[in-house]
This record gives sequence, structure tokens and C-alpha cells, in this order.
Amino acid sequence: MVKPVILVVDPQADASDTVAHLRVRYAQDYTVVSDADIASASRTMTALASRGERVALVLADRASNGATLLEEARVVHPQARRGLLLNWNEHRTHREEIAVAFAQRQAEGFVTKPSDTPDERFHRSITELLDEWWRIQTPRTTAVHIVSSERTTRVFEICDLLQRHSVPFAFVRADSRAGAAILESTGATADSTEVIVLPGGETLTGPSNIELASALGARTRPGAGTYDLVVVGGGPAGLSAAVYAQSEGLRTALIEPTAMGGQAGTSSMIRNYLGFPRGISGAELAVRAFDQAILFGTEMIYAHSATSLRADGDMRIVQLDDGTDVPARAVVIATGVAYRALEIPSLEQYSGVGLYYGAAIAEAASLEGRPVFVVGGGNSAGQAAVYLAQFASRATMLVRGASLAQSMSEYLITEIEATSNVDVRYETEVAGGAGDARLETIDVRDRHSGAVHTLPAAALFILIGAEPFTEWLPNDVARDDWGYVTTGPSTDAP
Repeated sequence: MVKPVILVVDPQADASDTVAHLRVRYAQDYTVVSDADIASASRTMTALASRGERVALVLADRASNGATLLEEARVVHPQARRGLLLNWNEHRTHREEIAVAFAQRQAEGFVTKPSDTPDERFHRSITELLDEWWRIQTPRTTAVHIVSSERTTRVFEICDLLQRHSVPFAFVRADSRAGAAILESTGATADSTEVIVLPGGETLTGPSNIELASALGARTRPGAGTYDLVVVGGGPAGLSAAVYAQSEGLRTALIEPTAMGGQAGTSSMIRNYLGFPRGISGAELAVRAFDQAILFGTEMIYAHSATSLRADGDMRIVQLDDGTDVPARAVVIATGVAYRALEIPSLEQYSGVGLYYGAAIAEAASLEGRPVFVVGGGNSAGQAAVYLAQFASRATMLVRGASLAQSMSEYLITEIEATSNVDVRYETEVAGGAGDARLETIDVRDRHSGAVHTLPAAALFILIGAEPFTEWLPNDVARDDWGYVTTGPSTDAP
């Protein structure tokens, strides 16, 4: 394949050696292209796009109006990462200008020009931006092959689980040449179910999540004896609790039925998490937190859900869905929430084949050049729309209210306004949908006039709020009217 391109605009290249540093370190895997001015770089970007070449990273000098080029790059090469090139200390002396470039989504990061050899801080900025680009490309290596006659709801579930656990995978149709070759080599058939081929050739036919997790080396059973702490829920709160407890020497287990990271793990980009100035994807944050918990010694119990909690003297017993009891001296409930369903019968049949709850990052690349819709007006919906806009021809947000201001962070509203192929339709709701094997159209209703319009839709992403996972708890665990566990000194729960 043609090497991905790193495009650099730096009129002071001879003084800063930006291009030289890049070529020495990255020339084996990337084509480093340089331009001395914005106008020339603009023509270069257009030429690269016309030839179908992939641009991984665009770096543009701030002092040369680089933000303008980066804004253009967002349209011409929407998946390319964009960095503002700065001279030493410019991130302080020109902080207001740089903040505007970030808020308007012109830049996704700033890179201080190299000042020494080697300049590892410079290269760390570059590799982080390149890593973000590779994460949304087709995997270069494939650890798991999924072979099926069609992309079913179950195939989507498997792809989503693998994506959220950073397992490189590829979906292959059984009737394709590659699919037929895989099936022949394994002796399996994919007439009515999914065939999963793991590294080393192990083959699973129609596996459950537990069977797949076990085959990939995950722990699915608790250890012997009593834990000091059991954490129920593997989102950021649960992972944080596990890290803090295990780091203090408490024997800790974490129970997670679906995927580490919880709802946050499905977020395409989290921009307001402390310590990540450029932002971080939910999946990457979840993987880092998971690795941190593992390194401290937390025992992860994956693919089982907690079904009950009871007291046994000084012990607390969490029962799993297979009847296994997990005893602990203390329990932390961090089960998070689940996205609310639309409850429109004509749509539910397309779950996993056009209808998705959450951002469904694993599906984004398959939607390239097609229209998608996002239902919801909160941060999760906004992040999903901006992310999907990198692939889709247009991402349209359907919002029941008259404004985003009451439900969305200001930085994200600014980002949406600055993304040309993201539209927001206010006071609008979904009324239905149709299609053959997968969703093809949706019905959209104006909440004022009642008029319904049918629109082509490759996918519909639902992010309309959530409900807590607390129905499994006993009655003596106090909850508020919405089902959330109450905490604090005024709580009378035992």
C-alpha cells in the first residue's frame, strides 16, 4: 500500500528542523511532504485527495495562519489528525488564539517544534496524533476473524466487544473469497451462525460472550476465598475504585458483564477529562484504566452480571448470574446506567443492523459517505455526531428541545457549529423506520406541526439519556425516585 502522508507547513523549516526530525524517525512508514506556505499546502492537500492518498497528519505553523489550513484539512481529509506547530513558549504567549483554534475544531493538538536531537517530547506529540489516526483505520493486523453469512445483530455485538477491548478484528462475509478460504481451512460452516477464528487457528462457532472471553484469556470466574472489596461495574468509577483499593493492599475483584469502560468506553472523544489536553477516546481511557487495575493486581471477573446482594454476618455476598457467590468485606456499587430505548416497534428489528444505542464506534468506518442520524442533545450525542462526521456524508442530530445549551457543554456546542457536515434539527423526533435486511429510512416528525418526513438513513444512533442498573439490589438499599442509590450522611440505609 502507498504510505500514509504527513504534511508539514513550516516556513522556518531550516531553523527548526521539523521536517528533518520527521523524516529521520518516520520515513520508513510515512511519506513526509513539506510546504513553505499555506497556499502551496492547500494545493498539495487537494492533489493528494484527488489521487486517493491517505493523509494521516497535517502540521501547520501557527504564525503562518496555520489554523486556516487545518480548517480546510478537516473538510478535504476529514480523518487526518491536525496539529498546530508552535515555536517554544507560544502555547503561553498566544494561548487565547490557540484556545480558539481548539474550540472551533481547527486543531486537535499543538506540537512544539523540535529544539534538540533527539527531542522526545516532540515525537511523543507526533506519535499520539498518529496513534489516534490509526485507531480509526482498518486494522493493519488481524487477531480475530469473524465469518458470517451477513452482518447480523450478533455480529455487531461481537465487533463492538472486540473494538472496546482493543482486539484487532476483521469481519468477512462467508460468501466472499476470503471468507470461503477461512471456512475451508477451519472445516467450519457459517450457514446460520458466526464463526470466530482466533490467533493460532482455534475456531468458535456461535460463541457466547463468556466463551469468547475465556478463549481470549479473560478471567470469567472469581478466585477462592474472601475479597476485601468487590466492585460491581467496570466503568470509570468502578475502575477507579479498584485501582485505589488494590493499590492500598486490599484484595479486590471487579465484576463487569459487558465491556470495560462502561458508557464512557463507547465515547469517540472525551475532551474534558483531567490530564488529557487533546482529549482521549473512551476506549483508550478504558484500556489504560483496565491495564492500571490489572498491574496493581485487581481480579477481573468478566462476562457475568451481579444478580443479588445479601448480608451474611459481617460479610456481603454478591451473587452472579450463574449462581456463584462472591464474598467480600465491602462492596462498591458502580453499575452505571443503560441508554434508554426509543420504544418504537418498527425500529427495534434493526438493532445492530442500522439502529445502535451509544456511539457504536465499530460501525463508523462502514458508514463512509452515507447519511447518519444521532438522536439526543447531550454530550454523548454531540461527541458521537462529531466523530461520525469523519466518515459519514452528513451526521444529523435530532433534538426534541429548542436548544443544546441546557444539556451540552459549551465547548462541544462550538465544535458542532464548526463542523460543516453536522446538522442539528431542533424540536424533532423519530417516528419510525423501514428497510429490508437493515435500516434504510427513518420517519422524522416535527413536534410543532406534526408533519412527518421520510429520510434516507444508513444508521440511527440513540443517545437519549439513561437509566440506572440498580434493579438487582435488595430493597433495603435506599434509592431515589429514579432508581439511583442514595449516598451521604443523611442516608438511612444500613
